[in-house]
Amino acid sequence: MLERALFPTDFSKPSEKIAEHIHDLRRMGIKEVTIMHVIDLNKLIPPSAGIDLPTILSDYEKDVKENLKRVASIIENQGFRVNIAPIVEGDPVLRVIEYAKENFDVIILGSHGKGIVSEILLGSVSEGIVRRSPIPVFVVKFKIVDETLFDRIFDRVLYAYDFSEDSKKLKDYVKFFSKKEVIIVHVVEKGEELSEDKIKELEDLKAELERNAKVEILIEGGVPYKEILKVAEEKEVTLITLAGKGESMILGIGGTTDNIVRRAKIPVFVYKSKNI
Repeated sequence: MLERALFPTDFSKPSEKIAEHIHDLRRMGIKEVTIMHVIDLNKLIPPSAGIDLPTILSDYEKDVKENLKRVASIIENQGFRVNIAPIVEGDPVLRVIEYAKENFDVIILGSHGKGIVSEILLGSVSEGIVRRSPIPVFVVKFKIVDETLFDRIFDRVLYAYDFSEDSKKLKDYVKFFSKKEVIIVHVVEKGEELSEDKIKELEDLKAELERNAKVEILIEGGVPYKEILKVAEEKEVTLITLAGKGESMILGIGGTTDNIVRRAKIPVFVYKSKNI
């Protein structure tokens, strides 16, 4: 289903662990992985005089090439076709989004899992990519990278459902991923009422997913991202799935998707209608 994956890496610990355990994501349908690194000059070179920029860039690019070959070998040894994207300079978010338009099915990201305050102050490449991506994004985000979670990522899947078209299309991915347990969560916001038709829609969705897994429906009230994260923690969910756009799953700064990507301690799959 998601055969061609783009894997941007900064060679951080989360990214390294993804490379080592990417075979555990095979259930997504991945067959080919393209590894990408963006040189962020703003972080690489401090603002000061007398810097030999060409030498610094040349040395850094040599290190990057060696690291890319090393990561490619790790992934290739797990049975995937592997490509290495050209090394580029610039804003990591913009560069990744630009390259993602080259006919990929999903972007796989490793997040540093910083504290809430530091992520808000410093910004987040993963959040920026999720916000702008034209294709689905899988964010492997742990406060502490937990290797034991990799082999059970798809065991207990939370499916955030808000009746939007993208939320309905997400069903096919949830069905494909899930073989054990699915928790369908709808959050009723202030002023919203669930009609009999919507209740039936949830029941029909449950019945369809039950062909592959055990399914539970939870209807919560409150702020969507808070309720989704609360259920994820209480039910010991291993993966959160949601649509990037929707009636209440608002995409953007301060929206549900943004807040979940920022605050979740577990992997998050964000469905985006492919609009390349």
